Amino acid sequence: ETKAPTTTNQLRFDNLQTILREKKPLITAIATDVDGTLLSGGQVIHPITRDAVLKAINQCYNNSGNDNKIKHFFPATGKSRQGAIGSLGNDIGPLLYKCPGVYIQGLYCIDREGNVVFEKKLTPLVVREAEQLVLDCGISIVGYDGDDLYTAEQTDVVRSLSEYYGEPTVQLVPSITLAEHENCFHKLLVMDEDVDMLTTVVRPKLEKLAEKHGVVVTQAILTMLELLPKGCSKAVGVQKLCEALGIDPETDLLCIGDAENDASMLRLASIGIAVGNACPVAKSSADFIMTERNDEGGAGLAMEQFGFD
Repeated sequence: ETKAPTTTNQLRFDNLQTILREKKPLITAIATDVDGTLLSGGQVIHPITRDAVLKAINQCYNNSGNDNKIKHFFPATGKSRQGAIGSLGNDIGPLLYKCPGVYIQGLYCIDREGNVVFEKKLTPLVVREAEQLVLDCGISIVGYDGDDLYTAEQTDVVRSLSEYYGEPTVQLVPSITLAEHENCFHKLLVMDEDVDMLTTVVRPKLEKLAEKHGVVVTQAILTMLELLPKGCSKAVGVQKLCEALGIDPETDLLCIGDAENDASMLRLASIGIAVGNACPVAKSSADFIMTERNDEGGAGLAMEQFGFD
């Protein structure tokens, strides 16, 4: 007797049942990306996702004794801390002050009290060469030093960081180069509205620079490439914060994301979930892919399905 072939839907159902049966009961912590995951186009958070985030924060940090299943909730984002707070609205943003967090692509990680548990910065030489590349290509650059952002030229794409993405206002430093910034930078954004040019011309050059200096190129938003220090990623930041909080990510952690820069933390977590609008790299790194997109409450539904009792 010939056995009927297993359908993709059946494999998806079987995988879901395994996750719910074997992994979900052990989940005590939730980490989630912000742009593209919690937030959809127009920097809007869906009501389902908003309610799930509020529920998670309330379970973790507002109840005495904390007998709830979820003990920790934190953003894992490329944004600065102030950028995440500013972009998530009046309901959620201020509550992040009581949460730990992985910010600036894992390069600036803090505990609930705001103490830095891990950070790493680029060298001035890398910044100098990146500035020259940007100058040669006629595009924009922004340096992140914690919650302070700097640029050598205010352009529309630079202004969009604060006007659209909720980051702090980018400070202009016309009299010096970014490489001369005293504290150095956690990361650089290389930016332009021409996505095709950024992908086909700039990224290969930036990858070559990165290979030369042992640093990392990643991407979360189509108009922005990100240059990070060697050995750093969201996953590294999540791992460092988990160590500080006493979380075992391989058994305790649910991660949700959508972009290339989320892939490594989705693989790290016990349960890695890609929302329906996720890029192919994130989807291939996830344990499960939501049908629902970010603008359909996909992240909130993931928290309800895979995190909460």
